[in-house]
Amino acid sequence: MFGYFGRRSPLRPVWHRADADPEALREYDAFGPWLLPVKTAADMPHRFRSAYAGLEHADYLIKVPRSIDRRDAYPGADLYGAVFAVDAEGFTLLNAGDGAEGFVSRQVAWDDVAAIRAVTNLLHADFVLLLKEGDALTVTYNSVSADLMTRVVAFSRQHFTEPDDLAPSLANDAEEFEDFFFSAMLAEERYGGQFMLPIHFEPPGKSCRNAQNRRRVTTGLLILLSGGELVVIDRDAPMRRRFFAHYIYRKTYLSLKSIRAFRLQPPPDDMPGRFMILELIIEQQRLGIPCFKTPDRVIELLRRRGIDRL
Repeated sequence: MFGYFGRRSPLRPVWHRADADPEALREYDAFGPWLLPVKTAADMPHRFRSAYAGLEHADYLIKVPRSIDRRDAYPGADLYGAVFAVDAEGFTLLNAGDGAEGFVSRQVAWDDVAAIRAVTNLLHADFVLLLKEGDALTVTYNSVSADLMTRVVAFSRQHFTEPDDLAPSLANDAEEFEDFFFSAMLAEERYGGQFMLPIHFEPPGKSCRNAQNRRRVTTGLLILLSGGELVVIDRDAPMRRRFFAHYIYRKTYLSLKSIRAFRLQPPPDDMPGRFMILELIIEQQRLGIPCFKTPDRVIELLRRRGIDRL
């Protein structure tokens, strides 16, 4: 099985390599859980081939395999469920339609993107564009392609954020912390010499309460400032059961220039161990960040940027 792949196809025909179409056989031999770059028209899955001429000059043109077992694949099968393209203008996603032919296309300009999110949970991974109009575009893939998607994320960030000279002036205000996981995440973001300033950290493992007042422990939070963006690193859920295995993590990249306002929603009165919510408002997109302690440095940064508090 391919990690999150694993549904068996209801019917797999009997076939022989000697009788297979060479082009279909080449696609079958390359098929797996991994994302594959499309470099020629022959690389483009047949369902999406009519769109190749309009996308061939994209910086990244990538096909996404369907969630089927390798044993259920065969030459000529509809092996790829999506294709996406990334260039300096924006992001294009082609999704297979419900029928045997055709696809649905959506194009998004970088000016319409509120945030980029990368989510990893063992072999399951998502690349998400949170859009200013309030919805999102998501590409789900197997994390064996993490290196390729790291480059896609980096390219996308370059085109939806702008440089900012505020970060170096705050370098002496870095949040100091010691935690193996979040230190590894910080080192990963700093790879290649990129400036990353920790401005808010919450350690995991602190006692807290859920909405039913049951005991839980926090999963931690790290917020970084990098030029013209905020990088929010968390574990998706702000709390977990004690001794409960929790592998998911996500990184959310926000352009500071896009944040129109923010609000801090306090925890319920007289209920200790609860989270407050820092809500960042980017047109119709509302991004809520659960915080166990007041994110003073983040709020100060937003104020210095002239962003209104609601």
